[in-house]
Amino acid sequence: MDELEFRRQALANPYESNPAFLAALQESPARRKWVEELKAGEQELVQALKVPLPEGLAERILLRQALDRSDEEAAARVVPLRAQPAPARVWRQVAVAASVAFLLGLSTRWLPLDSEHPDLSSVALAHVYGEQSFTHGVDERVSLETINAKMEKYGARLTSMAGLGHITYVNHSSFYQGPALHMEIQGSKGPITLFLVPRHVPLKIGRDDFSDGRLQGEIMELKGANMVLIGPMGEPLKPLADQLQKEMHWNI
Repeated sequence: MDELEFRRQALANPYESNPAFLAALQESPARRKWVEELKAGEQELVQALKVPLPEGLAERILLRQALDRSDEEAAARVVPLRAQPAPARVWRQVAVAASVAFLLGLSTRWLPLDSEHPDLSSVALAHVYGEQSFTHGVDERVSLETINAKMEKYGARLTSMAGLGHITYVNHSSFYQGPALHMEIQGSKGPITLFLVPRHVPLKIGRDDFSDGRLQGEIMELKGANMVLIGPMGEPLKPLADQLQKEMHWNI
């Protein structure tokens, strides 16, 4: 089971018991940690919904309904002057306007500001912030064989891990309109995130270096993919980028 399918099933039901899901769960400490967090969140929600009903609530509801019916019957006997029902066409227009407003609000909540031509650096930064809780503190002691098994999907392989530092995590990530390789490397100032994004993914590249004040990054256009490195401000990324390009070979 790949990472995307695992996350889909975990989000739908963190208590999933089918053998493929359980086998994928045991493959990674990061997966187990994330699923436990999902289970804890569900338990918090269940407890929050267990609100005791106030004493006498049913009686008060019945009384309120009886009073409302009395008010409605009294109002029905009074005919206001010049009272005319609103045309059905007006209500249809109001309903359409409300629906459009709702859809616009929903779409702007989830789409990037420049949804037609998103920027690779912005998407990568959003992924780093979004997956910090998933990868924080995880050390899977990644081997060269594991890295190449993941990189094979993108037509690349590493000849050696020499000079790359300690790699704590590697897997596929649900990136923009498709998967990308996600790797975590321990840097001198904190974790460095690497994304290997297929070149056919429709993202603008713009500048080859960027920052948001907390994190900085570099983009390298390689033979078969765009490589993005993101680390804390002040982290020397270029030596790592150069070493990665030296050790990376392409099959495409």
